[in-house]
Amino acid sequence: MIEVTKDLPRSADGLQMDWLEVPFGPVFPGLPGGLKLTLTLDGDGVTEGQAMSLVGMSTAGEDEGMDMDMDVETFLEHLSTAMPLAPVSYRLLACLAIERVAGLEDDPATAGPRAAALERERIASHLGWLAQLGRQLGFAWLTERASTLQLEIQSASRERLTELEPALRALAARLGRTPLLESRLRGIGMLPPDSTELRGPIVRAADEGGDAWARLWQRLSEISASLDLIKEAEEPRLPALRNIGHVSGTGEATVDTPRGEARLSLKLERGQVKSYRLDTACSHHIGLVAGLVEGRELGDALVAVGSLDLSPWEVIS
Repeated sequence: MIEVTKDLPRSADGLQMDWLEVPFGPVFPGLPGGLKLTLTLDGDGVTEGQAMSLVGMSTAGEDEGMDMDMDVETFLEHLSTAMPLAPVSYRLLACLAIERVAGLEDDPATAGPRAAALERERIASHLGWLAQLGRQLGFAWLTERASTLQLEIQSASRERLTELEPALRALAARLGRTPLLESRLRGIGMLPPDSTELRGPIVRAADEGGDAWARLWQRLSEISASLDLIKEAEEPRLPALRNIGHVSGTGEATVDTPRGEARLSLKLERGQVKSYRLDTACSHHIGLVAGLVEGRELGDALVAVGSLDLSPWEVIS
């Protein structure tokens, strides 16, 4: 045996074993569909890993020969349908960037319904992540409850959202009482608060511990905050583009999507989108995977990656 294994890599426990490169996804319980996670395993330990999106979109550049020609309404549909986990956020982002070209400022008549629709999507998105967490940890009750609430909330009126508030707060309370949940998430997926790659719930949780446990409670806190904002806002309404005419110029906008800031800059010529550049939180967060999984046991590595709430569709190449 010594002779057979003498040239194999030596693991942290001193054993010499074959290292295996193992793919997880693009369909794997507890990870978003469309995400391919490749881990190099030394026994049940991870020596290195990387993640890539198999469904992410490409952003149209501004270099010569890369011009596109799309009317603004078609572009709205293109961007929102390309982001199935946050279509309202990206539809709003496109509306704002296009309206900036026309020099339109925020209109109170549209700002309130738009803000309410964005916060409603934030709640639904965080519930979708909770359902995914339940699948990963084997909590069938969490998957079922979070999925049911997510479906109810996606198109709920402000009145219905108010009616669902006790159920949402009860879910958070139950998670706080769930045996062993904290011990399973505490210390997993630690991220430093000063990382320039962090956005959204991940950066906000970094100051509260920066681990999977902190990210869970950050998202629960955001659900509560979104409910409070919706109470003060108008009826949620899908963002619609205001009349911009046949303007030409450039514009840019930023929206805090459920996964963090997304930024869009675009160029219009006579009301047609000629080119655009999109920057998303997940395009930065996917690069965190390698550092999170290295040296971890396999189960902890998968929990760490899941806690990032990566949307493969929001990874821009």
